Amino acid sequence: MKFKNELERQTFEIAQRVCGDAAFIEHNKTLRIEVATSPEVASFVGPPKKEIDVITAGFEQSPDFKILISCKEYGRSKAEPADAQEWAAVVKTMNRYSGGTKYLGLLVCPSGFTSGCEPWATSHNLGVIPPLKGKRLSFPADTCLQMFERTLTALNNRLYFQHDNLLEAPQFYEFVYHLTEAFEGRDESAREHGERYRLLGKGWLSSFSELFKTFKGKAVQEIKTTSVGVYISFSDALTFRMIDGTILFGDDDGKVDGESVSLVCEKNFMGEPCSTDFLKKLVLGQRVTSAGDWGDRFEFGLTDDLILAVEPQRLQVYRTRNPVEENLL
Repeated sequence: MKFKNELERQTFEIAQRVCGDAAFIEHNKTLRIEVATSPEVASFVGPPKKEIDVITAGFEQSPDFKILISCKEYGRSKAEPADAQEWAAVVKTMNRYSGGTKYLGLLVCPSGFTSGCEPWATSHNLGVIPPLKGKRLSFPADTCLQMFERTLTALNNRLYFQHDNLLEAPQFYEFVYHLTEAFEGRDESAREHGERYRLLGKGWLSSFSELFKTFKGKAVQEIKTTSVGVYISFSDALTFRMIDGTILFGDDDGKVDGESVSLVCEKNFMGEPCSTDFLKKLVLGQRVTSAGDWGDRFEFGLTDDLILAVEPQRLQVYRTRNPVEENLL
């Protein structure tokens, strides 16, 4: 199979990896547009038809639901409103003559999108990668491909539930945005912290901001310490794991490696010894209100003004109420 460019090849391979045989690619597919002078096809030239290159991703659990993907490789130039207009017209035309299949559109352009693309993307419910509303509008191609894989994987899971609302603008646009917005700070975080944050399952590089959004409002349910690391379970079947200098988080697969060990436990800011049971009694059931990463130490701010500090070889709990001497644990 021939590809127009490397971006198209890698995008198609990801679609195949996630969707299997339900992913396919067509070059020079001809679409005949019903009204050539409508705003949706203002960027088309010539007679009322358009040859397009399209990757189609389908899903086994919802065979009548497909994503039409357009890859834009423009070097340093950004995609223009005409690109969003064109893909909006393609998706609209495919839906009009689909015979029951429901199509959504997705644009992938690593060099980013001009601000004029946003009204078209939102009003026509197009997903855009990289995210358009962020401060940084261009990303390395590898990062955009990771965004794309995350989007397809999440959509594959989303289709197990009621999903017709994704067809209503701007729901699919927002769905893609919320899945990819955390990448804006992710690369900076990687430069600052190395590969400290990883999502469980896929092993994707993540960021502090995504971690905090994941755990905000979630309650601590269990703390286990082993010869491998610290395992903390949260409500909604989420987990936080500190393995040496790496933090893994996401959906809890129930896996706990290593043998159970007792770590040093301390209370109060000055670090007085306490038992593990004492620490657990204070923090279990408390919900996350804030967080902080100090390199070798990660802190969760909890309700009741508590701080749970996690280090590879130590746990600490203290209260931030003033005056400090009247609020010791």
